Amino acid sequence: MTEKELVKALHRGDLSALEVLLDRYTSYVSSVISRILRGRQADVEELTADVFLAAWDNREKLRPGKVKGYLGAIARNRAFNLLRSDHVALPLEHDVLFLETDGPDRELDRRETARIVNKALSQLDRPQRELFVRHYYYGQTVQEAALAMGLNLSTAKTWLRRGRDTLRTILRKEGYGHEAHRDLKADG
Repeated sequence: MTEKELVKALHRGDLSALEVLLDRYTSYVSSVISRILRGRQADVEELTADVFLAAWDNREKLRPGKVKGYLGAIARNRAFNLLRSDHVALPLEHDVLFLETDGPDRELDRRETARIVNKALSQLDRPQRELFVRHYYYGQTVQEAALAMGLNLSTAKTWLRRGRDTLRTILRKEGYGHEAHRDLKADG
């Protein structure tokens, strides 16, 4: 079954299409969550199931060619949200990439955050941007991303540090600085 056929079947509410979706993407979703929730296998299994339930509940949003990315985004967001709910301190770059608020402005906040992060990422050279996205968006380890790009490990680490610094600077200019973020949490 092609992805286009799969999405059409899911839109119709075909449960056999959900089985195909599960067979095709369970290992991917599980690995995305596992990279974030290292050593928490019970949570990985529970969140993996939650991701597919969310995909089923929101199947009208699925688009051919974007299913894997959609599932990955849900998986990442839910894993980071679980860490936040457990009061695990996340590095600045994770909080920025997955900033969520409660209430009716959630979608607007998400779009604005995406705009700001994309603006920051666009200021990186293409290879640095690729490395940053591989590591923080796709969850590759620094070593995996460096190897895939043919970089030595120290260069990759330097590029990531510079990318974080660039992102942090732009976010502070836009009012999303670490201090502002801490103030927002204190008020909430």
